[in-house]
Amino acid sequence: MIYWLNGAYGVGKTTVAMRLLPLLRNAHLYDPELVGNGIRDNYPEALFCETFEEYPAWLETNYRVLKDLYERYDGDIVVPMTLLREASYAAMVQRLRDEGVPVQYIYLDCDAETLRYRMVDLGREKPDSWCVGHIPICLAVQAAETHAVHVPTVGRTPEQIAAQIAALPGK
Repeated sequence: MIYWLNGAYGVGKTTVAMRLLPLLRNAHLYDPELVGNGIRDNYPEALFCETFEEYPAWLETNYRVLKDLYERYDGDIVVPMTLLREASYAAMVQRLRDEGVPVQYIYLDCDAETLRYRMVDLGREKPDSWCVGHIPICLAVQAAETHAVHVPTVGRTPEQIAAQIAALPGK
């Protein structure tokens, strides 16, 4: 099973992913951000995009690596990555599902106040950072997201969230 953890920047996707790994069968963390950094770092600045989702190579590479991992790795795969665009969901998650790969697509729900607290008050981001500036966009995507199982995060520990995800039906 692939567990894709989507949600706003700063919601705690990676933290929850790390708590989820020991609850799953032989789980492996796959980080699409590393692929995005490699792609962006090899493009000229004139071709830089605002998000990794805008690089066709990022979408295709992540799809191919996840498909390969699913076919060759005997364990679950956990993917903490924000997707803001419907086209990105279709290019990776739905494409994997269409090819018979089981994907548990989860959206970690939050609110603006909690996101600002987690990012700014805890000192992870500056108030004028790119991530903080994208809170409204992320919350709009959260409200419109219909493909995912929504898991609330406000007032809950990463361990509680991970336990809820591990208990989802569909394995």
